Amino acid sequence: MVYTARWGIVATGWISERFFVDLLVDATTRGVTDVVHKPVAVASRSVAKAEKFISDFGNSVQGIKAYGSYAELFADPDVDIVYVGTPHSSHYEVSLQALKAGKHVLCEKAFTINAAQARHLADYAKSHKLFLMEAVWTRFFPLSLEFQKLLHEDKIIGNIRRVTTDLSHKFVPDVESRLYNPHLGGGALLDVGVYAVTWVQMTCYRHPDNKLSRPSVINSTILKSPLTGVDESTVITMIWDKPHIISTATCSIAVNSPTDCLVRVEGDLGEIVVPISTANPTEFTVKIHATEPGKEDVVKTFQFPIPGPTGLFWEADAVARDVRDGKIVNDIYPTEESVFVMEVFDEVRKQNNFVYPAEIEFVEAH
Repeated sequence: MVYTARWGIVATGWISERFFVDLLVDATTRGVTDVVHKPVAVASRSVAKAEKFISDFGNSVQGIKAYGSYAELFADPDVDIVYVGTPHSSHYEVSLQALKAGKHVLCEKAFTINAAQARHLADYAKSHKLFLMEAVWTRFFPLSLEFQKLLHEDKIIGNIRRVTTDLSHKFVPDVESRLYNPHLGGGALLDVGVYAVTWVQMTCYRHPDNKLSRPSVINSTILKSPLTGVDESTVITMIWDKPHIISTATCSIAVNSPTDCLVRVEGDLGEIVVPISTANPTEFTVKIHATEPGKEDVVKTFQFPIPGPTGLFWEADAVARDVRDGKIVNDIYPTEESVFVMEVFDEVRKQNNFVYPAEIEFVEAH
């Protein structure tokens, strides 16, 4: 029997638009036949905005309800799973409200502002037997799964020695911009930094020899915006003792990433390189070094076209299956990894004296 996941979309910004559009893509076009997605409601700060969102991006699907408050959507008995696409600053508060209403939650990245908020959400969901996941869509790409298989199962480049990752997009400095507004959780770290660290997680944290251990060393440097004080460019270096790997993740909202190499994983036998973009990549190249003088390196490119507008549907498929099966934590990207990332980000901010306004760092008493 095909399972129908009934979604409520919270907020009507760009990322919610992309997710909404991908939910409406025929699942069979990507070879999925066991789950389908049904958006049943959209909530914004006004009914008019929600109605316009449905009209603009709903592909003429009938019956999707428009709400002028998040609370109305949370109270809708037809909504099983809530997708939270609000700015970072309200992820914690909105996700907690959805969980308290008994809804399963897929929350956009960055998961929260700090680790204490992430821990509270994870504990609440677990104690109330509700599904919760951060929407790190990249982890669910077939490309990402094959990338990890080649590294960790096939050991195609031998022992991993060094990992460098980046995601940077140049934005015009603007005090009104979400990316430069500290009250909205602005800065590179919580926006594009999540992607750079995601590839470190896949290669180092998820390395079989690491056994989900924390890095022994975290060193970081932040260059703050002279305009608003948010992190404009950030570098995070980590040492992973058990697999004996050093990783460096960089992110910026002041420059663009190079297009040819955003991820490089170097091993004893060769390397894997992922070109732009680390968010939604479509290919990577494996280079195996020649073992004899005069011989050429063996180079092979693996391509993974995205069968749809964006590629957010793969994470939605995973959520639907977990909810269908009564699971509250996803195996590919469990909530504990989201907590771990926020712990790393907390340490980075601590080392660089970077704090957000108290009203978005708060944790509800529990």
